[in-house]
Parts: sequence; structure tokens; C-alpha cells
Amino acid sequence: KIPAMAACSSSRSCALAPPGSRSVPYLSLKRRCPVPRAAPPLVAAPPQNFSPEQLAFLERKAAQKAPTNQTTHGQTSAHPSDPRAVPTPPAHWLIHAPPSYFAWDQLDYKGKRKNVDVGDPEDYSRPLAKGLASGTTSCGSWACTEGGWDSPTKRPTTEWFFVMSGAGAVTDPDGTRHDFGPGDVVVLPKGWYGRWDVTHKIHKVWVIHDHDEIPGFGSPTPVVAPLSSFAAQFLEPSVGKTPNRLSKDVFDNGRMSCGYWSCEPGHFAVPPRATTEVFHVLSGMFFLTNADGSARRCTAGDTVVLPAGWSGHWDIIETVQKVWVDIDV
Repeated sequence: KIPAMAACSSSRSCALAPPGSRSVPYLSLKRRCPVPRAAPPLVAAPPQNFSPEQLAFLERKAAQKAPTNQTTHGQTSAHPSDPRAVPTPPAHWLIHAPPSYFAWDQLDYKGKRKNVDVGDPEDYSRPLAKGLASGTTSCGSWACTEGGWDSPTKRPTTEWFFVMSGAGAVTDPDGTRHDFGPGDVVVLPKGWYGRWDVTHKIHKVWVIHDHDEIPGFGSPTPVVAPLSSFAAQFLEPSVGKTPNRLSKDVFDNGRMSCGYWSCEPGHFAVPPRATTEVFHVLSGMFFLTNADGSARRCTAGDTVVLPAGWSGHWDIIETVQKVWVDIDV
């Protein structure tokens, strides 16, 4: 007869989230008591206050077996051998970057800008993904301190960016000024040139698409969609879709389009994508599940890439708002 084992009363340890990550602490629970023999794993029942969307997600996860040899950055918690490397996920898997990935102390210092006539601006950046959309698209983050400079060379690409913090302006050759600040979406079309001014230290998420000339597109005038333009009265409902969704288109040149999208709690499947989408989460909480069953929790401040060919499932727990850019090659 084996005597009963006494439970350890001091076997729990708590660790706070590492610097630069979300402020929500997490617990690391470890039992240090000796166990006489292997015991079957315990499966805790889900809390009774789970929403139907959360339960549906957990049921799907329980029915699927995700592979254990995943080696991606962002889509899972695994990191590459070089944590500074640009992630190279398996084909058709989502790429996910939490706010800590683009934190100022994680950006690479690029030096002082050239051709400056105002201030002494310095550049910082970090890529997230390259070679998207058949090698035509890349995305990442850029930051710059205050200053101004001329940009006389016509852009060879179209750029979309979302201003996370700070403020600035671009000015056309004819003197038309386009100001932008936190929460604004900006598009600099291929062929634009003019002037940049950073009035308050700026930090943005960007997507650059290299495409051919687009006949009949018109003049390459910058587009600025302020955060206020995404208020409810300016949005259009998606007819015949559940859960309820609202959206607004901002720009479309036939190769790149962008806009705003929101969706109420619920869940829906996504067939293989024909286009590549990059989006930045403004608010809400949801899970994205790949076709193989691996999933990622996404919240405000996250940047996500859904490459062409991606298929999977959305489980929205809290109403989601996002700004997005879509690349069609």
C-alpha cells in the first residue's frame, strides 16, 4: 500500500510578461511534488460564462490535431533561431505581429535622413514580411523623428500606411498639403513626388506594392482617410452576411485597395484567398485558425498578414475593427 503523498503548498510561481509585451501578466504554474506513477491528463471543463463563439472555437480545436513541428514567427509562439529575422512562414499560413514586435526599442536604427532642410530627422524601421503577392509586396514598420525634406523622385511603388502615433504631412508639387495623425490611413500612389514633413515623431505600419503602370488611373494624388471618417454614419453594411459587418472603401487602383472593416461577435469560414491582405487591428479580440487547426489570438494593436491561398476560420469574441489593404496580382 502506497502512503498518500502530501501536497506542496508553495509550488506555484508567478512571472510577469517580458518587457515590451502586453501588460497583461501571465502565470506559470508548476507542481514540484513527487508523483509515484504517471496519471492520466486532467482536462478542465470550460468556464460556464463562455460565449457561444468561444465554445464553438474550443470545440473545433478539440476536434483537430495541430502539428508539433511548427517553426513560424507570429503565427505561433515559436521564434526563429534569429529573432530579428524577417519571418518566413509555411505557405498559406497567417503572419502575426503583436504591438511589441514594432516597439521603438525593436526597430533598427537607419541613420540620419539626407536632403534635409528642416530639423535633424532620424529613421528607424523593421520589416515584417517580404515577397508577398508573388514577390510584389512587403510590409513592416517605420519611425522618424521631427524634420522635413524634399522627395523629388517619382515613387516607383504604391504605399499604404497606418499612423500609429505622431503626425506629419506630405505636400504635392503644386503646394497642396495633406496632413495626417494618429489613426489615419494614408496612400501614396505610384508616381507621386513632393515633400515630407514630420511634425511630431511618427510611427507607422506600412505596405508597399510594386506594380506596373495602370492605364487611366489618373493623377498620383495622396489619399488621407482620417480616423473620424470611419465613424458609424459613414459605413456601409454587408448585405446578407452574418455576423453583421460594416465597411468603408478608401482607395482602389485595380491592384491595391484599402479601407475599414468591422464585425460583430460570431464565426465564419474563409475559403482559399485569391488575394493577399494585410490589416491592423484597431479594437476587439478574435481567433484566426489556419486550415491545419493551428490558431492565433489577435487583439488591438496587432498586425496580421493573410497571404494568397490562406483558408481558415474567424472566431470573433469581441467586436472587431480593422484597417486593411488588399493586393491583387
